[in-house]
Amino acid sequence: MKRRQMLALASSFVVLGATILAAAGAAGVLPAPADKKVQVVKLAFDAKGYVVTPSTVTKGIPVRMEVDLATVKGCMRTVVINAFDVKKTVKSGDTTIEFTPTRTGPIQIICGMNMGKGSFTVVDPDTPK
Repeated sequence: MKRRQMLALASSFVVLGATILAAAGAAGVLPAPADKKVQVVKLAFDAKGYVVTPSTVTKGIPVRMEVDLATVKGCMRTVVINAFDVKKTVKSGDTTIEFTPTRTGPIQIICGMNMGKGSFTVVDPDTPK
């Protein structure tokens, strides 16, 4: 086969595969993740610093942190969780921070200027909260 014919054939397979996957997804036959659980916590700020409620989450389960802009203001809106490579500046219309805890223990939260601080705890899945 000539090179041009081989490229045309390979392109056809790519297009065919993409079409099949798209059709399967539209029909809802793609496998769903085994566990769709998400831990929802609220992040606020008070005189002592960042407050996470509830203050304990489970390792390996995604976290959706909803930031209370009424209490989290100024530089405190740049939220940094170094343990999980998280750095996000929240604003009106974009107040959610998502990450998956990959280690256990106390986890520090700081603002982008390292002035505001707080923490939460990550536990193993077998540990009762």
